[in-house]
Amino acid sequence: MARRTLQARLVLTKPLIALALGSCSDPVSGDAAATDNDSTAADGMGTAELTTATATSTAGSTSQSTTESSSSSTAGDPTETSSSDSTSSGAVTNPVFVALGDGGWTASSCDRGHSWTVHAFSDEQGDHTQWTGFGGLAFGNGAFVAGLGWGGEGGHLLHSNDGRSWLDLPPRNFIDGDAAVGYAIYTSGVAYTGTEFLVFSQSVWRSDDGQQWQTSDVSLPPGSEQLRQLRGFADQGLIVASVESQSGNDHPAGHFVVVSDDGGMSWSEGTGYSSACSDPIQHWGDIVLVGDVLLVGTNDVCRSPDRGTSWSTIAAPTGESIQDLAEADGEFLALSGSRVFGSPDGNTWTELGDAGIPGRAVAYADGAYAVVGTMGTAFAFSEDGSSWTAATVRGATGEVWVRDLVVGAMEGTCD
Repeated sequence: MARRTLQARLVLTKPLIALALGSCSDPVSGDAAATDNDSTAADGMGTAELTTATATSTAGSTSQSTTESSSSSTAGDPTETSSSDSTSSGAVTNPVFVALGDGGWTASSCDRGHSWTVHAFSDEQGDHTQWTGFGGLAFGNGAFVAGLGWGGEGGHLLHSNDGRSWLDLPPRNFIDGDAAVGYAIYTSGVAYTGTEFLVFSQSVWRSDDGQQWQTSDVSLPPGSEQLRQLRGFADQGLIVASVESQSGNDHPAGHFVVVSDDGGMSWSEGTGYSSACSDPIQHWGDIVLVGDVLLVGTNDVCRSPDRGTSWSTIAAPTGESIQDLAEADGEFLALSGSRVFGSPDGNTWTELGDAGIPGRAVAYADGAYAVVGTMGTAFAFSEDGSSWTAATVRGATGEVWVRDLVVGAMEGTCD
């Protein structure tokens, strides 16, 4: 599921939001563990154990997690850079592509998709583990947030300022009232609204920076028994939720879509939506907004010309199931198998090119296209959407269920 925020994207919906990182040198396999220097999380807490991801040096094996003290750092280790840091004016802005999979697996590229570095916290895979990546990924305010866990023992919320060094947030970062209560056992959705992050789990959590979290009064409307996908379109001021009523109580049974233009405090459901458009959306397909036109696509495609007020079912642009949807310079992208399609209006589609790999997610930012393969072992890039080239991969190359793809942006060079 590509998400794009361009502020760069970005959720791939999406517009580019810049990360002032200076340079983007991905850590090489076998280097010391990357640490996430989170001074806010550590303030007043003394030394605490924080888990960060590091790449493995053995191809095909799973990356190991290491435990680092939040109050210490090792000279030479790559660390997250605060979004408040800045580079000199006029610095080149580069898109940062980040994919999420089960096991806390992430793959990142800061050179326009040409090369990718892979990390993982765990080798757990599947739909019902503490590391299931259904919750997805969001970028905003200079940070990436990833949500994991679905019915397993525990869940995880990960934070990164650069898409490469990731922190598994500790229990003390989750506050209900005045008490640190820790996180939950599942994550059903992560989104950035333009002013804050929202995470839906047993509780709904909110955060300005993606690190410190408070419970929120936000809730989904009656009948929303399962949240299957959540997307935030910061530039357009809209949150879109694909939900399901399983019991038929408070809403007819089936999948439906609700939208909010006030940060999730209230929701509305349009007319004419078909449940088939989002039936398998927790596993493939996506939601994308371009202008006022909203698309939801999996096997079938539903199109709304008015931000979710009214809907119609349109012919699948690819003739096959849609693995992902994205936005590129005010137009729509769709990924089906290995083929990438484009549309100016979400109605009329043209095949742009063949990425050469069975794709799970597609993204675009600043003239760069990227496709992530279905099991995270292959990647491809393009400068025009038509001619595609296989990307190189550093780190673990074992198969993983890829769940999402987003794009942020950084100022500076990518070495």
